[in-house]
Amino acid sequence: MFRENDQHRQWGMFDTFQQLPERVQKRLEDSWAASFYREVFCRIDESPFSILYSDQPSRPNIPINVLVGAEMLKAGNGWSDEDLYDELQFNLQVRYALGLRDINLVPFDLRTLYNFRQRLSRHMQETGENLLEKVFVQVTDEQLDSLKLKTGQQRMDSVLISSNIRQMTRLQLLIEVVQRVWRILTEEDQAGYAAVFDAYRQGTAGQYCYRVKGQDLSGHLAAVGQLMFHLVGELEAQYAGQPVYQMLRRVFAEHFAVEEEGARESGAEQVRVKVGDELSACSLQSPDDWEATFREKRGQGYRGYIANLAETCDPTNPIQLITHIQAGPNLTDDEQMGVRALPDLKARTDLRTLWTDGGYTGPTAEAAFREYQVEHIPTAIRGCHVSPRHLGLSAFAWEFYEAGNPRIVRCPGRQEVVVRAKSNGRRFLASFDEAVCQMCPWTDRCPAQPRKLRPVRVLYATVRQAQVAQLRQRSLQTRRPGCNWRSAVESTIRCLTHPFGGQAGKLPVRGQPRVTQVIFYLALMVNLRRIWHHSHDLAGESSWNLLPLLLSGLKCFRLQFHGQSVRCPTNPCLVPART
Repeated sequence: MFRENDQHRQWGMFDTFQQLPERVQKRLEDSWAASFYREVFCRIDESPFSILYSDQPSRPNIPINVLVGAEMLKAGNGWSDEDLYDELQFNLQVRYALGLRDINLVPFDLRTLYNFRQRLSRHMQETGENLLEKVFVQVTDEQLDSLKLKTGQQRMDSVLISSNIRQMTRLQLLIEVVQRVWRILTEEDQAGYAAVFDAYRQGTAGQYCYRVKGQDLSGHLAAVGQLMFHLVGELEAQYAGQPVYQMLRRVFAEHFAVEEEGARESGAEQVRVKVGDELSACSLQSPDDWEATFREKRGQGYRGYIANLAETCDPTNPIQLITHIQAGPNLTDDEQMGVRALPDLKARTDLRTLWTDGGYTGPTAEAAFREYQVEHIPTAIRGCHVSPRHLGLSAFAWEFYEAGNPRIVRCPGRQEVVVRAKSNGRRFLASFDEAVCQMCPWTDRCPAQPRKLRPVRVLYATVRQAQVAQLRQRSLQTRRPGCNWRSAVESTIRCLTHPFGGQAGKLPVRGQPRVTQVIFYLALMVNLRRIWHHSHDLAGESSWNLLPLLLSGLKCFRLQFHGQSVRCPTNPCLVPART
C-alpha cells in the first residue's frame, strides 16, 4: 500500500539532532546535508510512484523520498550498496539529508532497495515511463524558479557511458551463450546432448578461448555455428519462451548465415560465419546486457550507452544547472538526441538559443529548430571545409522565410538580391549585376557564374546548402575570444561521470533502465552540489563583505604612528589608535 512520507517535517520531542550541542547543530545546518534536505528531499513528489504499489490495504511502503534520496547519494559519491548502508547507519549528515531524525530507526534493508530498483526498471520496460525523469523535472524546475535563473541560453553535449560488462572476444561470447543454453536444459535433455556439449563444458568461456590457437579460430567458430544451428531448431518447441533461448536465436542470426539450398554445393557446410561489414554494431555485446551496443570514437571502442544533457549558460546567472538529461544506445546520433530533447526543453524552459558542437547539425535538426523557434549555434559543422582559395556560400549573408527557404542573399561585395526558386523547386538562384561584380575584388574567387545571354552572375544553392552556410557563419563567431559559451559544458560532463572514473570508467550497472536511473541520480547530484557551493559562497560573502571596504579605505591613509596615535593625511589632528 502506498503512503506519502511527511513525518520528516514534524520534529519529535526526543529528536536525536535536537540533543546535539548548539555548535554542532549550526555546522550541520551549514553543511551539504541541509542543502540536500531543502533543495532535493523536500521537493520530491512521491505520488507518481503510487502506481508501483498495491491499492489494497496492506503494509505501507518505505518512503519514496528516502529511497530516491539514498540512491542519489550512492550514485553521486560512487558508493557501493554496502557503503550506502554503512553511511545510513553511522553518518549523521546522511541521515539528516534524508529526514531521518531518530538515530534508533533503521530506515530500510538493502533488499528493499533492490526491490525498488526492480519495480522501477520493470515499469519503464512495460510502459516506457521513467518515473525518475518526473522527479528530475519537478525538482529542477523548482530549483530554477527559486534561484530565478534565466533559461533562454542553454548548451548541450553528450558522453559515452560504458556498461558494467566484460569485454569479450567473438568466440568467447558464443561459448558463453552455448554454456548458458546447457544450464537451462532439463536433466533428460542434458543426457541426450551431453556428447555435443562436452567440449564446451570444460571450464569457463575464457578458459576455452585460452586454449585456441589463432590459426584454428575459424574452425572453432564454424563448429559453434553448426551446433547453434541445430539447437535453434531442436529446442524451439520446448524452450521458445525462455530468455536464454531467445538470446541463442539472436546471436546465431547476428553471427552466422544459413546458405540457400540452391547455392549450397554437395557436402558443403550449411552455416557460414559472417565477416566484416556483415556484423552489426547493434549485435549482442554481452549475455548480461542485451541493449548495449558497440561504438568506436577516436580509435577507442565503447560498449554501452550514451547520455545527453543540456544546461543553462546565461552569463548573468550566478550558477548554471542541468535542465535536461536523457540516455540511449551509444549508436544514437547526437542529432537525434537533440531533436528528441527540444520539445521538453521548449515546454519547460524559456529556451531561445542552444549552443552545441558539430554533431548536432543536420537537416532534421534544423527543421526542428525552426519548428520550435530556437536559434542553433554550433561550434563546428559536419562535412568538408571550404577551400581558402574560393569563396564559399558562408561568405554570403542569407535571410530565410519562416518555412526555411532562402529569401534574400547579400554577397561580400554588398550586393543584395532576392532569391528565386527554379522550376523544379529543389534549387534556388540569385542573379547579381555583372557590372558591379566586375569592380568587386572577390570576382575571381566568387562561386557566382556569369551568364552568356544576360549581364548577370548567377549563384545556385539548395535549401540545405544555404542553411549550412548560415550555420558556418554562426560557428565562426564562436571562435572569437570570449564568444564560445558551449565549451564549459565539458566540465559538466566530467562532473557527471567523475564518481565512476570519468571517461575511463564505467557505471556499476548494466541494462538501459538501470543506466538511465543512475544518470538521472548523477544529474540531480551535480545540480545539488552547485546550489550548495553557491549558497556557501553567499554566506561567506555576507560574513566578509566589510573586508574589501575596509582595505580600500585604508589605502587613502598614510599611517603615521606617534606613540599611541595615528595621523590622517586629510586631517592633521592625531587620532588615538586602538587595537
